Parts: sequence; C-alpha cells; structure tokens
Amino acid sequence: MFELSTHIPNLDSLRRYDLSAYDGIYIGDYTCPRHPGNFSSDKEQLSEGVERVKASGKKCYLSLYAAPRNSDLPWIREVLSATKGLPLDGIEIHNLGLLRLVREVMGEIPIHLGVFGNLYTDETARILKGYGVERIFPNSELSLDEIVYLRDHTPIQVVVPLHGKIPLTISTNCFRLEHAVGEATSCEELCKKEYWFNRESWCLKGVGRAYLSGKDLCMIEHLPGLLRTGLRCFYIYSLGENEEYLATIGGVYREALSRVLAGERYSAGHYLSMVKALARIGMCNGYYFGMSGQAYLSPSVEGQEAQGIS
Repeated sequence: MFELSTHIPNLDSLRRYDLSAYDGIYIGDYTCPRHPGNFSSDKEQLSEGVERVKASGKKCYLSLYAAPRNSDLPWIREVLSATKGLPLDGIEIHNLGLLRLVREVMGEIPIHLGVFGNLYTDETARILKGYGVERIFPNSELSLDEIVYLRDHTPIQVVVPLHGKIPLTISTNCFRLEHAVGEATSCEELCKKEYWFNRESWCLKGVGRAYLSGKDLCMIEHLPGLLRTGLRCFYIYSLGENEEYLATIGGVYREALSRVLAGERYSAGHYLSMVKALARIGMCNGYYFGMSGQAYLSPSVEGQEAQGIS
C-alpha cells in the first residue's frame, strides 16, 4: 500500500536499531565517507549489511557519497564493484557525475537521485529517466503542489519525506574536524557527540559534512490530505538520530498511514504528542505549504494559520 524508508549508516546501527516499521533501508551515510563503518565507503561490511536487510524482508538500497571529487571516484568504483552479485534493489546518488560510473559497474540496476541532487523541475526528471533514474527525492524547497506536479508529469517515482531534520547544505570538508581545537580529533569520537549551531533565532544540527534543520519536519497531521493525492512513497530523515528516535517515529507514521488508508479512526493529536516529545528544537512543515521552512501549519487550527511548535 505504501513504502516507508530511511537511512542507516553502518553495520553497528543495523544490528542494534529496531527497523521493523520500515519497508526499505538506504544503507550508508551519504554526508561523509569517513563516518565510522560507513557502508558507503567501507566495502568490507557491505555484504553482511545487504544480507541483513534482505533477510528481514526489506528493500535494500546503497547510498553513495553525495559530494565526491575526482579523487573520490576510484574508491567509489571499488565500493560499487564490491556490491556486484549482492541483491541490492537500487543505488542512491546525489552527484550526477556518478550516473555513468554506476551504469558502467552495476549495469541496469535502478538508480535513485538523493536530496542533494537538487531536482526542481519535471524537465530535469525526464532527462534523468533517460539515464536510468527510477526514483527521485525532490529538492527540500519544493511545495507539495510542486511534488504532486512532478509525480503527475514525469515517469519517475517521487519520494516524500514525512519527518525529521531536513538536509540543508553539504561540504567536502568537515567543520567539526576543522574547529575541534583542544578536542579529540578522531572521526569516531567527534561523531558520537551532537553538534548544534545557534545564531539568534536560528539553530542547525551538524552531522558529518552536512548541516540539517534544527526543527523536525512533521507531517503527521497532514497524512489524510497527503494520501488523497495518491503519493505512496515516503521517507523518514534519520541522519544523526538514535535508536529511540528512529523506532518511535517509524512506528508512529507506519501506524498512522495504515489507519488512514484503511479508513480507520485517525487521532492526529495522539501521534503528534509522541513525535513532539522527540523534537529537541521544535517542529515545522518545511517548505511543503509555501512557507519559509521554520513554521508549523496545523490543519486543526482555525484559518489554517502557521503555528510554532516548540
């Protein structure tokens, strides 16, 4: 009836996390190849990772590094070569230069364009379809109306993120390593610590070489309207999140989506309180309703006014 997917960075997380709510798992942290045990760059763990995901009855997609330079292409080729023969359901890229490399090494495997692929238009989607792209993550700044337009005017499956911190920017350098003055400077130690960037009313979360929104995108109250559009491919942002977050958010959305589709009673307020408890900075609707990304619009509020949830 629908697919709910998320990202898992490494084998340690895959072994420990409760992923029962998800239908598809993107393995690998696409923000930084040096993330400890990263499936995207550690070919030694790939086989067990894919086997574990497939043994649980889920779809498995390999997510490649989002910001490669020419010097990264040889090791990315080695990672791709290590997956040959494994039952992957697709490869996620964010950089268009990897299209040819994936095709050359992996043949006709389905390709997904990730959020940092910066897709805004149906014309771009049609071009990508010609290169074997089967699924796209639209740019985070698109509204729901624009996403539905993409779905209706292109032959490509469109993913709709439902919850979590929105990826905003990525660099080829790690800000945390550069500014870890007086701290332990190993990736493993730094990545275990949460990093928040605050400036006046703005707050961002740093993960790997990327920054995410401080507020959590939340669409739990808007599921009935969202499902009426016919969209059925959904995603939970999970970069930098712990086991409780991923299990709880996934479980809430899976139950809510199933209830709405089955025509059963849907208590949005009950689910909203559960996800709100895990939002450290607050929640927003991103850009889905033509707002700036920081506001929250509740369908239960008279006049559909934007409300802050913190």
